[in-house]
Amino acid sequence: VIGHAKLRTKINDMKKVYSILISLLSLTTIVNAQNLSGEFINISTNNEMMGGTLVVFCEDGIIENISIGKSDFSRNINSSVNTKYRMASISKTITAIAIMQLVEQNFLDLDADISSILGYSVQNPNHPSIPITTRMLLSHTSTIIDGSTYSNFLSAAVNNNPIPNLSEIVTPNGSFYTAGQFNNTIPGTYFNYSNINYVILGTIVEKVSNLRFDVYCKQNISVPLGIDASFNVNDLTDIDQLAVLYRKINGVWTPQADNYQGTQPVFSNLNGYIPGTNGGRFGPQGGFRCSGQDLAKIFLVLMNKGNFNGDTLLSESSCNAMFANEWTFNGSNGNNYYGLFRSWGLGIHRITSTPGNDVALPGSISMLGHTGEAYGLVSDAYFDTIRKVGFVFMNNGVGINYQTNNNSIFYTIEQEVFTAIENHADISSCQSTAGVNTIQEGFNMIYPNPTNGLVNVEIQNHTIENIRLYDFQGRLIKEISESQFDLSNYSNGTYFIRVQTDKGFYSYKLIKH
Repeated sequence: VIGHAKLRTKINDMKKVYSILISLLSLTTIVNAQNLSGEFINISTNNEMMGGTLVVFCEDGIIENISIGKSDFSRNINSSVNTKYRMASISKTITAIAIMQLVEQNFLDLDADISSILGYSVQNPNHPSIPITTRMLLSHTSTIIDGSTYSNFLSAAVNNNPIPNLSEIVTPNGSFYTAGQFNNTIPGTYFNYSNINYVILGTIVEKVSNLRFDVYCKQNISVPLGIDASFNVNDLTDIDQLAVLYRKINGVWTPQADNYQGTQPVFSNLNGYIPGTNGGRFGPQGGFRCSGQDLAKIFLVLMNKGNFNGDTLLSESSCNAMFANEWTFNGSNGNNYYGLFRSWGLGIHRITSTPGNDVALPGSISMLGHTGEAYGLVSDAYFDTIRKVGFVFMNNGVGINYQTNNNSIFYTIEQEVFTAIENHADISSCQSTAGVNTIQEGFNMIYPNPTNGLVNVEIQNHTIENIRLYDFQGRLIKEISESQFDLSNYSNGTYFIRVQTDKGFYSYKLIKH
């Protein structure tokens, strides 16, 4: 009885601490919300950003929506929340959604040989007996890479009339084919990020649906969500809302893409186009044009497992399949791009928050989403399934080139945006609903919290195997195996701990004062 009385007392004490912490976080939120726009402006100024958008969202909707700078420099058009950006490789996640919709409808088998879908043989010449599947394309483990002829092939797909068939680059008799288009690794075992994977996926969407890739995505993604976004620039309601993408070359802002000067382009090579010829014509690897707020809607649907506010794109099981691990770097099973890509799902980049590598939000242990870069633009769209916070960041060029440092493989400007979100966005409501504070999942405790020294960790019915302590920048600063540790000699501030147990991982925020 005495033991139970002590337990009730401890729980009541912790509830008081929890209430105090929530109050402190709420007060901080009021201040932070006032500063995010200012921080974004400072980041823009320091990096000579032409223009950009930053959207932050919780699982129940958008909480910050900021646009700054110019979307068209020569015509002096300001960026707005309606400005569309050619978002580069984040487009791959949109393509993956289209694929998973067709899988749900039993029109497509992720593990079938793509040769049976395309109607011609696609084989790695080094391993011709191993089938290449749609799953492998989605996870970049197909062994098909962007070879020496890829750029010319893609240019021909966009500009030539007639448009070259996809078979011209993936079959031995094709005019763009080269054996260097394939890694000398077994399909399904080795990761190599490539654009051609998603050009093939776009063609598969056409083959299966009998619709042009842009038409399929408009009808099954953009229209159901009520968003003005498309893989075809002609679908946009206002061409003046499309951002021109820039690089600053020899001190001069130089357009790189989408410089249409207010006039819708005319494409003559689509007349008589047969779906299934070459989905690369529509840019499934990078050509989706969308505003930051509309992209956030798409990622809100993903965060909420396929449905948000009654708008449905996918089933929960399809979302879970996209998020699940298809590949994780073990030191030798792929090209991890200097640490950026350490884990991958189906069209989803799985952030592991490994210090010095793929760190996005400093307070997140893991995130899901995609990054992009092309024609001067850098883009990011990620969400944290634990803290239930996500963001979209896109810009249309910077004047000082993209800088790097040792804290993360993301560019310095991206790191600055991530830190601004963590420090100044109104995300405490996301965190409180996600249970990242003192009490989580029943009788789980980090106490005292806030603390000025000793910290205790208790997780009911779990054996603690390892505890990692990270600072606010996501750097690992302490690793222990005991359930009690001392922060007396550490600076005051916010820390994050990841607790490994015999039944899984738990993540918590910890305040030192």
